Formats: sequence, structure tokens, C-alpha cells
Amino acid sequence: MFLRRIIAILISIIVIAAGLQFLRSLGMFNLIKNVNAEISLKPAKKLSIDNDELKNKRFEKYLILVDEHEENSLNIAFQLQKTLDYLKKEYSIIDCTQLPMKFNDDNENSNSINLDNKSNDKSNEIKNKDINNNINKGEENNSNKEVELSSIEYLNNFDSVFITFERLNKIFNFKVFLDYVNNGGSLILLERPIVDKTFKEYASYFGIKSFKDKLNDNVVGIKVLSDFMIGAKGFETKSNEIRNSSIALTLTDNNNLKIHLSSYLDIPICWEYSYGKGKFLIFNGTALNEKQNRGVISCILSLAKSDFIYPIANIKMVHIDDFPSPIPQGIDEKIFDEFSRNIEQFYKEIWWPDMLNLSRKYDVKYSNFIIENYNNITKQPFEKATSSTMKNLMLFGREILANHGEIGLHGYNHQSLALAGYVKQNLGYNPWDSLQDMKASIEELIRFIHSVFGHYKLQAYVPPSNILSPEGRNAVKFASNDIKIIASVYLPNLEGDVYAQEFEVADDGIIEFPRITAGYQNNPMNMWMIYNAINLYGIFAHFVHPDDVLDFKRNENKSWTELREEFEEILKEISLKFSWLRSFTISPASIELVKYLECKPLIEYKLNENKINIYIENFRENIYCILKTEKQILNSAGCEYKKIQNNAYLLEIKESFSSLEVK
Repeated sequence: MFLRRIIAILISIIVIAAGLQFLRSLGMFNLIKNVNAEISLKPAKKLSIDNDELKNKRFEKYLILVDEHEENSLNIAFQLQKTLDYLKKEYSIIDCTQLPMKFNDDNENSNSINLDNKSNDKSNEIKNKDINNNINKGEENNSNKEVELSSIEYLNNFDSVFITFERLNKIFNFKVFLDYVNNGGSLILLERPIVDKTFKEYASYFGIKSFKDKLNDNVVGIKVLSDFMIGAKGFETKSNEIRNSSIALTLTDNNNLKIHLSSYLDIPICWEYSYGKGKFLIFNGTALNEKQNRGVISCILSLAKSDFIYPIANIKMVHIDDFPSPIPQGIDEKIFDEFSRNIEQFYKEIWWPDMLNLSRKYDVKYSNFIIENYNNITKQPFEKATSSTMKNLMLFGREILANHGEIGLHGYNHQSLALAGYVKQNLGYNPWDSLQDMKASIEELIRFIHSVFGHYKLQAYVPPSNILSPEGRNAVKFASNDIKIIASVYLPNLEGDVYAQEFEVADDGIIEFPRITAGYQNNPMNMWMIYNAINLYGIFAHFVHPDDVLDFKRNENKSWTELREEFEEILKEISLKFSWLRSFTISPASIELVKYLECKPLIEYKLNENKINIYIENFRENIYCILKTEKQILNSAGCEYKKIQNNAYLLEIKESFSSLEVK
């Protein structure tokens, strides 16, 4: 009897020990399933209303006037065109010399710019060439029926007209715009004019009291003076990264005028001035030719109407590049002085716990992108990861998943996937010998991750140093059918080798999902980019690196305590001002992005009835929109709403047709 008890106890101990060993072993991790949503969408719903009935309704339409001989006009028109595409608004574009002229009675889509801007930003030369090729010059008849329209009759077909050039003298008869605005239209100047004869004649109609003939070409910084940008009122920076050529002027002091932006030294930059039933909207600068300022364009457009609705993605994300990855060994003097720990101890005991605390405190889910090795090998065979690197993947990977994070691909090593001659920056990287070697490196990284997380679906890739050649992109795509997302950066660099993206689904099905901002530092330009992106796309997409803490250039010689505090300031501001943003990792966020990109809201503003009807083609639950208005929503059908600012609501659209009653 006693012997049986001893045997039973021994067996129990062995079973418990084996179980504990299994939990410590790779077997436990192989049981972890992918917690990310599969990158697939339900079919979009069609509108219940037929096309003939839709054609009889009045939806928004905008006109862009371009000077095809002015480079900055073409650049501003390009940024405007991309903004309108994201806002899902219809528009036409013509050269400024074509008023008055014969116009086709059916202008729907036929005159729109349709630029090919897939994957990477094109140079200004290419942009300008494409715009020139697509401007309607009145030479082609794309309709079976052509009618003679006066300029005012033609302009009255549009909710707003954009002037994207500086020489108002180019317009044959500018007085027609006074009639257009007086009748209820909005004229929007997106570039400060030259002080020419036409400007002098009509300046008072723009709300300008006095001005100097000579332009000021070094107007720096910005102040946000009103609520026209959601969450940005009171923001200011003297950064010379925001630079305008502006007219030195004073504005009329009356109730018809409202200033929204000024320079840091208080030169008026953006204002509205009521005239008759409509208004003039003036941007006294040249900076709207830059991608980072698209949010300003969308906000200016929202001022042109008493009610303005547009779709957003409604996404909040933070990425950590190079994590998990091999941890540098040894001591960093600055870290050791502050925390009495070597680098590995600092990562495990200070940095990562701090990052987890911030994620919980501010509802942030981390998307983490793995590096297997930091060697410079760019040709097969590839060295396998060390046991310490694998242990780090096991340790950090388990905590990432336990805290609702995601694991993605960064690189076998940190050598950007490019052949010789592609990388223009002086990064000390080795070129790859072939596409096959690049593909094999991604396959090795996948093998390494699956050796720990055997069932985990790896769906997102971030290129090292945000550089990815066409050959490298193919290598990533060919390495695994699971890879559906590439997440690089939003803005191009001066060298032209960065993989700059638009938010889009590429022709090959890859979801292009750029990150907008980076770093732990709470600097003004980061916040300016954040405000612009949230106001246009409804997206906060930010990334950091663990080793930013070790690099005095990237961390601006700040301690981790200082960096952590600044990073918390960013997350806190997002949480307070944009609490409505939904937190995701990159795979489920990509589903939401595609829903946003593929939907097409058609907005019917029935002002006489205080009613707004929203028809959504390619509807999938749920679609989010912003409503900019000074009115109150009294009732809704087919959607829910939440006030997010004095003049703005977040709409959650539940049906392909919804409506609002406003007052």
C-alpha cells in the first residue's frame, strides 16, 4: 500500500514536471493560434435605390482651375486631387484660360485627373506631365451632345471652385466669380495670388483691407486659431518646416470675416469671407503643394458648406520596428548611469514594461516587426538565429500576443531589399545579389518565427529603413502568400529611395498602409502631421524603435525617462482629443482601411428640409464618417452619431442608406 502511494506520488511529480517543461518548451508556442483577423472582407452591399433615381439627385461636385504653365499650380492641383479622392468627392479640372468656353453638358468624371500614383510618390516632373495630359482644354467632345453655356451657368453646376494658381490675370473675366459667390457658391484660392491688376481690383471682396505689393517669401510656422481642424485649435509652431510665400496684408474687421490660420508671427494665412449667399476662402501661402498639408485642404473645403460629410477609416495604431530582435550586448553609459543596468536588462526590465504600461493606459495595441539577425549577409546561405535571440522571441512574443499585439516581418537582417545602385542614402548597406536571395531571406525569417510560433499567420511586412525596391517588393510577395500588407512611410525623402505610399490597395492586391509619424519625441511637426492625417483620413499611424534610446541622433541626446514622458504626451493627447479613434493592430486595421477605401458615400444635402441623406455604394458594416456643421443633429436613421467637437460629429453608418435631421 505504501509502495503504491510512493509510485503514485512519483508519477504525479513526473507528469507535473513534464507539463511544466512543455510550457517552457516550444510546444507551448506552437499551440498559439493567430489572433489576427484574416485579411478578407464580406461582399459589399449594393444600394437599394436604382441608378436612375440616383441620377436625378443632386450630389456634390467641385471644379479645379489649373494653370498648366505654373509648376506650383500643378503640384497644388495634384494634392487637391488626391484629397478629393480620399474625401470621395466628384470633381472636374480645366485650364484657367478656358472660361468662358463651350462645355459638355455631361461633365461627370470625364474631366477629372486620374493620376497613376501606385506604391511610390512620383517626381514633380511626372506629376506635372500627367496633370497636363489630363486637363480638359475644351478641345475634345466626350459627350454626344454639346451645349453652349455661359461661364456663370457652368460654374453654378459646382458647389465650390478651386483656384490653384497665383496669377488671377489669367482669368478672362474674374467678375463672373463674384456673381457665382453671390448666388451661393464658394470660391477657394489655394495659392496666394500675385499682386497683379486683377488682385488689386478684387482684393476687398476677399476681405483684404490693405496689402503690400512685394511678397514675403519667408513666412514660417503656423498657428491654428479656430476649430476648423478637429483637435488642433491652439496649436502653434515656429518651425521653418512649414514655410510659405505670402502677401503682407491686413484684413477687414467685420463679422463677415473669420481667420483660421496665421503664421507664427501672425500674418493671416487662411480665412473665410462671406459675400452674398456664398463665401470666399483664401489660403495666403504656397505650402499646400506638400503632401503633409492635405488635411488643411480637407478642412478648408469643409468650410465651404454649412454641412459637410466625408468618410474616414477611424484607426489608431502604433508600430514597433526591430522588435523582437537581437538585443545589443554590453553597457550603454547613459542607460547605466540612469538605471544601473546593461542594455539587455534595460530592455527587459525597464523599456518593455514601460511600453506595456503605456499601451494599457492609453488603449494602444502594438504591431511588432521582427529582425532575426543584424549581420550584413545578402547572399545565401543565411546564418540561423542564436539561442539567445530565439529566447527573446519566445519571451517578448508571448507578452506581445498576451497584450493583444501583433507580430509581423521586418527582415532576416536590416539590409534593405534592393539591388546595387538603388539605395541613395549613405546607410552602409550591402546590395543584394538577386531577387532569389531576397526571397530566401524572407523565407528564413518566416522559418525562424514559425519555429517558435508554428501556427501564427504573418500578414504584414515593414521594409528596413523604409526602403524597398521593385525587385524587393516582388521578393516579399513571392516569399509567402500570407503577406497581404506592406507598411512603409507616408512622405518621400530627398534622395528618392524611400518607399513612400498612399493608402490604397495595389493592383497586385497588396494593401499599402503607410505610417504617418515616428519617434518618441513630442515635437511640433509630428503633431502637425498627426492633425492633418486624422482630419483627412481618420488615421493615427505611428512607429518607434527600441534602439532609438541608444542613438543620440535619433533620441536628440535625451534619456529614456525624457523620451518616455514625451511619448506619453503624444498618446495622452491622442486619447484626450481623439478618444473616438479605434485601436487596432495592422491586420484588422487593414480590413477597416479597405472598407474605407472601397466605399463611396453620396451625400444629398436637403437644406430646405433640414435633412441630409447618405447613400453608400460598396457598403460594409460599419462605415465611419465625419460631419462638419454648426448645427445640431436632432434625429438619425440608419446611423449613430457622437459629438466630437463643437462643430463636428462622428457618424457610424449602419445601413447603405441613412439620414440625419439637423437644425
